[in-house]
Amino acid sequence: MKSIPRPSTYVQSTMPPLFHRLGLLTASNPLTTILLTLTFSCAIIAGVARTEMDIGYENWYPHKSEAWLNYEYQLEYYGKMNRTEMILVELEPDEVNPHGVLGKEVMLSVFSVHERVVSLQSWSDLCVKQAGGGGQCEGVQSPFMLWNDDIASLSSSTQDEILSTVTTGKQGFVTEVFLGGVVRENGDGKVVAASAMQILYGVHESTEKEKEILKFEKDEFLVICKSEAKTVASSTGAGVYCQAERSYTDESDRAIADDQSLMMFAMILMIGYVSVVLSRKDPVKSKILLSFTIVASVGLSLGVAFGVCGFLGLPFTQMSMMTIFIIMGVGIDDMFVITGEYNRTPEHLPSPERVALALQGVGNSIFYTSVTDFLAFGIGSLIDLPAVSGFCVTAATAVLSVFVVQVTFFAACLGLDGRRIESERYDMVPCWKRVEEGWIERTEENGKRRKEPKDKEGSNGRGGLCTDFSSFLLKPNMAYVLVFLFLTCGSLMGYKGITTIGKGIKISDFLPEGSYVIDFFQVRDRWFGEVDKIEFITTVEVDVGVKEDREKMKRLIVDVEGLDQTVGQADCWYSAFEAYWSSANPGVEMDGATSSDVRAAFTSFMDTTTFVTRYSTSVFLTGSGVVKSSKCGSLFYFASYDTDVALVDMDLARMAAGDTAFAFNYNFLWLERYRIIDKLTLSSLLGCMIGVYVISCLFLDILTASLVVSCVVMINVNLLGFMSMWDVRLKSRAW
Repeated sequence: MKSIPRPSTYVQSTMPPLFHRLGLLTASNPLTTILLTLTFSCAIIAGVARTEMDIGYENWYPHKSEAWLNYEYQLEYYGKMNRTEMILVELEPDEVNPHGVLGKEVMLSVFSVHERVVSLQSWSDLCVKQAGGGGQCEGVQSPFMLWNDDIASLSSSTQDEILSTVTTGKQGFVTEVFLGGVVRENGDGKVVAASAMQILYGVHESTEKEKEILKFEKDEFLVICKSEAKTVASSTGAGVYCQAERSYTDESDRAIADDQSLMMFAMILMIGYVSVVLSRKDPVKSKILLSFTIVASVGLSLGVAFGVCGFLGLPFTQMSMMTIFIIMGVGIDDMFVITGEYNRTPEHLPSPERVALALQGVGNSIFYTSVTDFLAFGIGSLIDLPAVSGFCVTAATAVLSVFVVQVTFFAACLGLDGRRIESERYDMVPCWKRVEEGWIERTEENGKRRKEPKDKEGSNGRGGLCTDFSSFLLKPNMAYVLVFLFLTCGSLMGYKGITTIGKGIKISDFLPEGSYVIDFFQVRDRWFGEVDKIEFITTVEVDVGVKEDREKMKRLIVDVEGLDQTVGQADCWYSAFEAYWSSANPGVEMDGATSSDVRAAFTSFMDTTTFVTRYSTSVFLTGSGVVKSSKCGSLFYFASYDTDVALVDMDLARMAAGDTAFAFNYNFLWLERYRIIDKLTLSSLLGCMIGVYVISCLFLDILTASLVVSCVVMINVNLLGFMSMWDVRLKSRAW
């Protein structure tokens, strides 16, 4: 009974003859092969027309996380959040300006900037309108609300009156929201100075007015803010920083444009390098022209990959750009391998046979690396981040594409180049033919005459430095020394990486150097980064006529306001309803009234100005008047300086929401991703290693496959150490 051959033995004996036949077929019919490859590739590349550029935040959030599910719920009931334009002013108190941004001169100077914005007709058309308020804007939030946005009132105030007004405040004014670096007398007394202030402009999100909104942000708001910033700085010394809702996208686009320039430079550099390596002194045997076909090969492979993504509806993101560098490296490496093997074949053989022998010799290796790369990227496509998943799909498709193009298109071009050399045509000008002085005819023993080159220019050769290095590695006991050093260095770097590497991202990672958005975020994080608003969105129906439902709302408000991180009182429609009941029914407890009386009072409350202007867009009712979903807001301290502490804050907010509601803030989406980075990194690495090991066992014996996977694992562990040394944080783009 015959024994069943091992998979690696079967593959190694079956694949080379197939590659030999493929090489012979492509090199014997080069023009047909090139034409078919181009036709097939162009048909798939047509999918690029369906590809959309998408650098939105949504692609970087885990879509199976609790925060994302809450985000979708919030979108379903309340739609997209309004757009926010912001102005930050920074001036730390000193001897010249003892009150900082609260100095009267600074306040008046900044007010002039604010006044220019709100006086725009486009602002009046696009601002967030007061519900039931006759179209009046309510989208502005700033310290100037203390003077009812009246510059005359501010101008007539003395410096001491300005500080007193800020200290006293008014309804809707929260010091921590609008002022940063506040200094008070005796720690908690009168406000005497502040280092920063912020002004918020709410623009109503509208698909119908998208063009007008984008034009207002770019051509009016940012232009006014940036121009006035110079005036304010020169007159008061205060720094003015601006950000529109579109600013981040615009600056990210600029970063992509800068990356495209780098990619063009990298491609030119690679073409130059390949041309130098393939060049020869003999103008006929030189292969500089062949180096340009590798660019065409890579271009076709990338086009096919982007086309497939277009047909699949995957977005083109910043990470998709990284595919170009990966495929350039893979494609050039495959080209060197095939060309090197081709140069080692006997030169007297016809070009098609030499191509066939070259593919027979290295086809298995190229196929093996392509399959393992494809599998690794394929497993990466399962990561719960659309941007990373889309990149992995693009890269996996590109890896397979570059393999197919190399063994067809490039092999055909290599065959054509061999024919050119056989016919003594020059490299860069193949239409010119050299006189046959480079070849001689020899008579063999059987009487046949054959041509061979006078000066056999070796192949790309393994002599010189490579030979010396190989001899060094093969010295007695050198293997033990190298393995010891490899394991020692790897263990040290791995330990450093695992124990000290940072996690998360920096906002500047996606922006070009010197961006005004980076300056804005630095100032905001310095003075306002710790206070944000959390929405508590109820997910259970609340019938105000039922005592148990009212208790749910009371408990929610008490739990939220009881958190140490909560700033002030929660802003909730139910609290306003209780206040309305007390004023309308003095001395009567709601729990002692009938359900119908409470429901009737709630109906009357919904007609009040307070409800219409503040809560009408935050409460959704069923047909029977039961509250189906509602929002209650609360200002909340976030530990922006420590993401791990911020995760604890998020969990506390969720605990306070209980079973009645869920807590939501856009920061939760980032925090959820931060929380799963370790898990995703480990699962991706293990999945890839298992897949690579299985594929390796099909091409190699088990021992060699184990060594390959061990080396790959050690390389990845070492990378963590180097990332830690270079202060590169572990983030989604590092996967």
